[in-house]
Amino acid sequence: MSASRWSPRRHHPAGVSPLEVWNLPVFGRELWEVLGSPWVEEDRRAGVPGATLSARMMLPLAEALFLLGKQHAPDAAYLSGGLAELDGFPAAVREATASLRCPVHIALSPRFAPVRAGLRMLEAQGARSPLCVDVGQTSIKLARPGTTRVMERNLSTLPPLFIGQPRPTDGHHIRDTVAFIAGALRTFLAEGTSEPPDALCLALPCPLDEDLMPGGCTYGFEGTASLVPDILAQSGLPDTGGPVLVLNDAELAAESARRAPQVKGRRVLCLSLGFGPGGALLERG
Repeated sequence: MSASRWSPRRHHPAGVSPLEVWNLPVFGRELWEVLGSPWVEEDRRAGVPGATLSARMMLPLAEALFLLGKQHAPDAAYLSGGLAELDGFPAAVREATASLRCPVHIALSPRFAPVRAGLRMLEAQGARSPLCVDVGQTSIKLARPGTTRVMERNLSTLPPLFIGQPRPTDGHHIRDTVAFIAGALRTFLAEGTSEPPDALCLALPCPLDEDLMPGGCTYGFEGTASLVPDILAQSGLPDTGGPVLVLNDAELAAESARRAPQVKGRRVLCLSLGFGPGGALLERG
């Protein structure tokens, strides 16, 4: 089916500024090295309890919040992402951040809060049957009204390509990435029994310019101008078409902070905790 009638554009949520936090220096290392899912998954496979993993995250997390708090002076901080669902995480955060100047909130559903916020964002623009896809570096989260789904990235067939690591010269990693993202969307659409989508929100784990040119991430698709059109063309979207709002995944997480009733204040520091930390600043008008 053709996706040519789907119209992608760069979306900037009002008052949201992306922050580059993955390389924030913390205890002599970059933040992603001490606050990311690779070492968590390795320890989890070794049988380390989730509460122990949560405790291990607290020192770098509290330090990052302290450093970013000094820089941006937020009224509140907001945490989302899969790592925020570890056993014992809320209690550990309360204890580790008690001395910070601003309250630290955890999304009510850390993994799915961003995609649910994406649905609300599309509905606010008139969509009757919205669909949201949040591409992370280890999994894809998908949502439509009443349903959410996770599609895990197979790291053996689609291995991470880090900054500075050579990219395959034949470009197969880009084709494989498009097939993974589009395939997840196609599978999710096939499972649906409701009406076809009339609007799509697509969040990607990388910087994006106004022409939807992606920056770096572990998929290695930086500089691929056709990335979003290729995903749409292979995704099985209905040919009725509709708008496609494309944004960075941390910007979508900030949109969920905007809609979280427990988060007060004009200026909110948002951190998404997954493969590596993402960040954004929400400033309410």
